[in-house]
Amino acid sequence: MKIYVNNLTSDTVEDDIRKAFGAFGEVERVNIARSSVDGTSRGFGFVDVATEADGRAMISGMNGSDLMGHTLKVNQARRKTGK
Repeated sequence: MKIYVNNLTSDTVEDDIRKAFGAFGEVERVNIARSSVDGTSRGFGFVDVATEADGRAMISGMNGSDLMGHTLKVNQARRKTGK
């Protein structure tokens, strides 16, 4: 399962997310979206988890929670649709 995480601070790194979400299950991979120009965070990212149960627990536990002073918006990632 892939989880979408929005409203990250520009200082948030993958380990910050891994630690916070890891309290609710096993995190396989974390990817923060970064600008192709200067490499700064775009304010959102994705967490990959092995099981749907872990993913649901993470969404429930982390949505609306505070991480580094920002209130996170967390939900199941949706496939990107063509324009």
